[in-house]
Amino acid sequence: MYFLAKSNFSSNNFARTVKYATSSSLQSEDWALNMDICDIINETEEGPRDSYKAIKKRIVGNKNFREVMLALTVSVTFTSLIHHTFSFSS
Repeated sequence: MYFLAKSNFSSNNFARTVKYATSSSLQSEDWALNMDICDIINETEEGPRDSYKAIKKRIVGNKNFREVMLALTVSVTFTSLIHHTFSFSS
């Protein structure tokens, strides 16, 4: 099981976690990891900003269809289950 330490969670760790959750080597979506990511977004001040940047990085210019689909699944999970308001300005 992929464990996430929610305290002291940095932007780099968050991006690495999103990269793992959207890896083309996964057989299917890792829903436990997606839910853990949502928890981190809810518990950290920078969570929404970091999640937007990490997902955008995985989608824009990526030619791997599987990774893009997993990234979109993670982003739908974010927008459905988190309590923060997203402001999508770069």
